[in-house]
Order: sequence, then structure tokens, then C-alpha cells
Amino acid sequence: MEIGFYFYTILIMLVCIASGTISLSAYFVARRRPHLLAVFFFLFYFLDLALIFQYEYLGQNVDYSLDAFYLVDNPALKTFFALGTLESLWLIVCDYLDERRPIALFAPAACFIALSGIVVTALPEGPFKQWLFYSLRQLFLFWCLSYSLHRYRTATTEVEKIRLRRQRTLFLVTLGLTFCILAEDVLMILIWQPNDSTDASLFPLYISERNFSENFLMLAFAFYSLRESATTLRLRFKEPPAAKSPTVLQHIDDLAPAYCARHGLTMREQEVLELVLQGKDNQNIASELQLALGTVKAHVHNILKKTGHPDRQALIQDFWRE
Repeated sequence: MEIGFYFYTILIMLVCIASGTISLSAYFVARRRPHLLAVFFFLFYFLDLALIFQYEYLGQNVDYSLDAFYLVDNPALKTFFALGTLESLWLIVCDYLDERRPIALFAPAACFIALSGIVVTALPEGPFKQWLFYSLRQLFLFWCLSYSLHRYRTATTEVEKIRLRRQRTLFLVTLGLTFCILAEDVLMILIWQPNDSTDASLFPLYISERNFSENFLMLAFAFYSLRESATTLRLRFKEPPAAKSPTVLQHIDDLAPAYCARHGLTMREQEVLELVLQGKDNQNIASELQLALGTVKAHVHNILKKTGHPDRQALIQDFWRE
């Protein structure tokens, strides 16, 4: 059993390292803030796992008392690691939702710290305190999900709703696994009662602070992060992407409507933009759209003005940051 938990923990920690490393590579290439935030997300979760791993390792060399099953060890450090993980995730959500208000960015973190401090200092040791301490993490996740759903329901344009619906699978996976995390904590902390006669081994030590559903949620985030990082690394070019690349054309089709809606581009300007992104010059654009060359030049000028870029190269680089 000890060997199984050992390799299981090592595997989860390796996934954190791999995901964080690839996200960092994607950030250096694209300079997109979500990739950097993903690095901090996996870093803090790795440190949280490392604390559990160290606790289990030291616990094998001493007598483990079942009285310690409901203790919250190192509450300040655990709160700090959990805050780093959850706040990084929340900032990624805010970036995707174009939420820039400081109070919205940092108020959930302040509430999490305050509530964790109240639980640690005001409640007596026992199963309810331990359950409530860890359930604050699920409360934070439910807040992220609830706010995302609120932004979707109050979106003013269909383009924005379509963009948000692209993350529907991730939303449902997160929602389902968050409920599983909560249910697992209720079962293992509030319902199951370890005793000396039936649990003489170190089994309670290994599951006292571990939540498998939470690990699976992190693996789901790692999968999506690796996929996005791989896409970024594949599509980031200093020169315009090849016009005949099916992958590039698909991403242009996916991103252009939301990008144009954000900058107030007309439908004709969107058509011109998509051809600019394919690396075509004004003459080729005019031929393909059957427009006068001067008209195309005027559209390109308007696009650069509305998006706030001095030239095509800056426009293309900004678009791929989406």
C-alpha cells in the first residue's frame, strides 16, 4: 500500500512539473499572461503535494496516532499554497472573461484568507474543523464557476456567448469533479470513523489529507493547459502563418469573430483582417474580395486604427495572443 501511494504521489507531482514547464515555454514564446498564471497554478499545487508527501514520509518513522487523523497540520502554509493555486486559477478565469477590476481580481483571495483564519483560530480541533478548512477550497472553485456562468448569462452579444461556450466541457468537468471533491471530504472526514482495531496500519495517515477527486481535477487542468500550450507553441510565428495551413485557418475562424467584436470591426473589415492574417498583401486581398485597391487600403487603415497598432506585424502578433 505504501509503495502504491508513493508512486501515485510522485506521478501527480511529475504531471505538475511537466505542465508548469510547458506552460512557461508557451509564455516565453507568446507572452500571454494565462500561460504564466498556469505556471504558478501548477507550482503551488506541487508545493501542496510536496507538503503532504513530506508528512507521509516522516510519518513512517514514528508511531501514528489516530487522534491526529483530524488535525490540520501547518494551517498557515497550507492556506498559502491553496491560495496560490486557487488565485492563479481565478486570474486565468478573469483574463478569459476580460475582467480587469482590481476588486474582482483580489476580493475572493482576501475572503479566502479571512475565512481560513477564522476556521483555524475559532473552531476546536475535530472533524468539522478539518472538513470546513478544506471545503473552503471547493467554495472558491464554486465561486469561479458561478461567476463564469453569470458572465455567460449576461453576455450582450452572441459572439461573446459562442466564445464562452467553447469552454463548456472544461466547465462541466470542473463542476462535476468539484462536487466529487466535496463528497469525498464528507465521506472521509465526517462519516468514516477510523479505529485502532480495524485500521492498525498507516492507511489513515495516507488518506487523512489526500483527496483523489482533487488530484483528478488537477489532471484535467493539466490536460487542457498542455493542449493550449501546444497550440500556442505551434501557432506562434513572427512571420504570417502559411495561408494554406488548415490548422491556422481553423484558428483564424475561431478567434476572428470575438476579436472583431471586441474592437468594433465591421463584417467587411473582418473579411479583410482574415486575409491579412493569412499573409496576403493589399493587391491579393482586392482581387479575392473584388474590391478596388484603394478601398482595401482604407479598410486596412481602419483596422489598424481601431485595434491600435502601427502596422500589420503588430496586428498579427496581437491577434495570436488571443
